[in-house]
Parts: sequence; C-alpha cells; structure tokens
Amino acid sequence: MPLNHNDQLHIIRDLLQDHYTDCAGSPSECAQLERLAAHLLENGAVHEEVRNILSNINEYSHTGFSHQHLDEHITNHRPHLESWINTIQTHHPY
Repeated sequence: MPLNHNDQLHIIRDLLQDHYTDCAGSPSECAQLERLAAHLLENGAVHEEVRNILSNINEYSHTGFSHQHLDEHITNHRPHLESWINTIQTHHPY
C-alpha cells in the first residue's frame, strides 16, 4: 500500500524530530528525507508553507548524506529543524 502525503510528512517530521532531539543521524536517514522531500515538492495537496520548507529539507538532507561530520551538520541546523518540525505540525497535524 503506497503512503499518502500525510504519511510521508509524518515520516519526515519523525526523522527531523530524531535529528533535533539526538543531534545525530545516519546517511540513510538523510537519503530517505531527501527522497520524501523531493517527491512531496511535486504534490499539490501539501500546504504551500510546507512545500516552501521542503526544498530546504531536501538541501539539508542532500548535504548531510555526504557530510564528513554528520552530527555537526545536524547540530548546526537545530534551529532550522525546530522550525521545519513546527511548520509541518501546524499545517499537517496527525
């Protein structure tokens, strides 16, 4: 069964929350975030404000995938992570 856009946003939010809370993550999580964000950018059912941050999440994930010090990359983006999590939760609560 394919995931709908709310399911995909739920996964993005959960992964971002883990990065925010733990200040750690894996390259595979970044790759998954990048794929989901890229796919959702094409979806007209996603709230416009969320679509606006998806390109930032895509870039964060793309850079994080190959970053030499992923934990440092995540820590440097904590303010953005919090903002992205809040935006998704506001417009697509579950």
